[in-house]
Amino acid sequence: MESLQNQLTEKERQTQVYDQAVAALKAKGVRQEARGYAVMASFLSYGEAALGDRIFGKISHVAKLFCILFAMLVPSLLIWRVLL
Repeated sequence: MESLQNQLTEKERQTQVYDQAVAALKAKGVRQEARGYAVMASFLSYGEAALGDRIFGKISHVAKLFCILFAMLVPSLLIWRVLL
């Protein structure tokens, strides 16, 4: 009778460990999915803010213009520096 009780106790323990492992795997999957949603939400909000008319939109526009101007001027400056 005692070995049957030990077997039942061991089976209950194994079931409990299995349930905990499955729950941990599901929780890990939910966390990864939530991280993906957070990344997409941040990209969308950045895009909306960068194209807006507020201060961040204006700063973003000036930064874009600076990068374009820099890309246009660097080849000319290099030619003047190296060849002339």
